Amino acid sequence: MPQVPAAPAGVRWATAVAVLATVLLLVTAVLSPPAQPRDATGQAAPAVDTFPWGSAERLRAHPGVLDIGVTHTQYSVDEWGDPGAVASAQTVLTATATYQNQHLFGWGALNPEPRPGVFDWSSLDRRVRQIRRSGGVPVITLCCAPDWMKGGRPGETDWSKLHERPRPEHYQDFAALAVAVARRYRDVRYFQVWNELKGFWDNTRNRWDYESYTRFYNVVYDALKAFDSHLAVGGPYVVIDTWSNEEAGGRPATLRGDCGTVDQRGLDVLEYWLRFKHGADFVALDSGTVTRDGGPVPNAANSAVFGALTRWLRKRTSLPIWWSEFHVGRAGPGGQRRLVAASVAALLFMADEGADVALYWQPQETIVDAGGVAPALWSSTERTGGGRPSPLAVALARAQQVLAEPADDLVSWPVEQVGILHGRDALLAVNTGDTPVTVRVQGLLLRLAPYDVRYVTLPPGTPPAPPGWWRPTDRCLSEQPEAR
Repeated sequence: MPQVPAAPAGVRWATAVAVLATVLLLVTAVLSPPAQPRDATGQAAPAVDTFPWGSAERLRAHPGVLDIGVTHTQYSVDEWGDPGAVASAQTVLTATATYQNQHLFGWGALNPEPRPGVFDWSSLDRRVRQIRRSGGVPVITLCCAPDWMKGGRPGETDWSKLHERPRPEHYQDFAALAVAVARRYRDVRYFQVWNELKGFWDNTRNRWDYESYTRFYNVVYDALKAFDSHLAVGGPYVVIDTWSNEEAGGRPATLRGDCGTVDQRGLDVLEYWLRFKHGADFVALDSGTVTRDGGPVPNAANSAVFGALTRWLRKRTSLPIWWSEFHVGRAGPGGQRRLVAASVAALLFMADEGADVALYWQPQETIVDAGGVAPALWSSTERTGGGRPSPLAVALARAQQVLAEPADDLVSWPVEQVGILHGRDALLAVNTGDTPVTVRVQGLLLRLAPYDVRYVTLPPGTPPAPPGWWRPTDRCLSEQPEAR
């Protein structure tokens, strides 16, 4: 072998110094934790989580643990979108949404029966195909009614009257339409009857006409169960309002606390429907963190309203509880990061109180979306490069991972502003506050930036999760002796 000439002594010494310096740098990097990135205010910024979207498995519903889903609206993963964007959005759906809900008429679907006995399934067919392709569990909300069931002329569709309820003489016609839907889409097993009691407000009595809604629901329920007793049918999908000032309007309930005062009129709908329904497979409701009169509530308790209302309802029924919609307001201080944290916290509160399904409204960003709205799960599929996951999508995908292998004690709040979703092999932490916080969870020290959402894989031998000390739900809403 040819001999390699030896380097001069000075070169050998310089090389040795360089090698030693490199070794010292490597040792320092290993022994010292990396500097945490900081935001514009100088506070530690949340770590960036890159979810492995390509490896996401199709999700399946399982009893006893909260399942996360979405409700498609006017703009979603439609076939005419950019092919690459649609494919990307479907991947996000696979990882984030177990259930996928589509309305019968409206919110992306055209009039399914413009004339009596004459059907147009084209738009609903497209949406159901998309749900199937992304592996979701399909749900159809039976709303709204064709015009001729509301007093309009057959063959016409007046979109300004979409939210009107069918007339009582057409309840059976609407029930027949519901059965036609169930017959066409045999893989759809879940049906919500109507949306937010639209058209059922009684101006004379200043309350919901829950008697008429319940009669309508019973006609539809009976027809669907006669067709297939294994279908799952639920209602009443009522909005529960809160007021920061109980004298600002509504009818104050005895359910009140840091989250405001609940409007009794929404609770009356649930109590009447639970008493007089012919049957149900789940009970559906919706609410939000913004009070009806726009008054503020403490930030740390904000999303606890969903847990408090779940607890109130759980005391009155053993039926599975579905959050058909849940809204966390508009961006303020903290911007979209705050809304992401509030959305994740809402799910933790629901899961902690035994809710079964939570449907996220409008998962696709629209091109006309203005700043400040609640975040979507992916960017618009109408343009090239769209369908990209948002930070909220990453958080929900991580939540689904934890929920797939839940710990016995699912949720804890080690401090008031920090919620933990516990799994067997991982946890998801959320800081709902506007200040950084350090907490110790299952032997791990977590440093969370304001509105941080952090997924943590648990090392082998990690001790089980202890009960949390804080119960933000307790102060959010609780039954008081009497209305003030």
